[in-house]
Amino acid sequence: MGGNKNERKEKTGNVRVAILVVLTLIAGATMAWFTDTEKVNANFTAGVLDISIKNADGEVATELNFQNMRPMEKDTFVDEATAVLNGENPYEGEGYDPTPVYVQQFAISNEGTLPVNLKLSFEDATPAEHNIRKLVPNGNGGIKNVGEWACNNELGKAYTAPDAEDENYYAAENYKGTNTHFHVVLFQKVEDAWKVVAEDISLDTLKDENGYVLMNGDQELVLPAGATAEDNTYALGA
Repeated sequence: MGGNKNERKEKTGNVRVAILVVLTLIAGATMAWFTDTEKVNANFTAGVLDISIKNADGEVATELNFQNMRPMEKDTFVDEATAVLNGENPYEGEGYDPTPVYVQQFAISNEGTLPVNLKLSFEDATPAEHNIRKLVPNGNGGIKNVGEWACNNELGKAYTAPDAEDENYYAAENYKGTNTHFHVVLFQKVEDAWKVVAEDISLDTLKDENGYVLMNGDQELVLPAGATAEDNTYALGA
């Protein structure tokens, strides 16, 4: 009896294995019966980055020219620049020749299909040499003109001049490093009023690899696709 019982267990086990194998084969065959393939065309189109900058006259801006600048405190600069941006001339009748240009307008529009971030950056450029009057003390509390100096000064670089009497006073080798006194101020026109949106931007910041990224509060400014110049009018001054 004992032998027969064990034999029945083995047969039962064999039957179960055989059933599992058969079921596996049926399942595999069933999947094959429902296999199908269809094709669909897939088109990938890259977005377009396209911003344009125009000056105050609505023309495409390639240069913003600043002239006859003088050192001044930040608050004085902001007052004068704001007056100019509002159509006033604070220099009229003050003896400037030529009239100073401390601030320039520009407007940005996004003509592409992608949103963009904006940043300001600065690159050194060697200025053209020119001559300036050589003014020295006249011994009576005033100054006198004794000729001309060949001038190759660079506002972007720190001035490390020798004695003022040295004939190489304005030589290019006296301008090295970054001018820490030169600061850039950014204005934005909001609802017909000009406001300062970034001040005391140093040249070191502008020369950094990341430049100065324009911000909207605590977030990087995003200029959406289709943004117009009318809504993104700025002014840059120094």
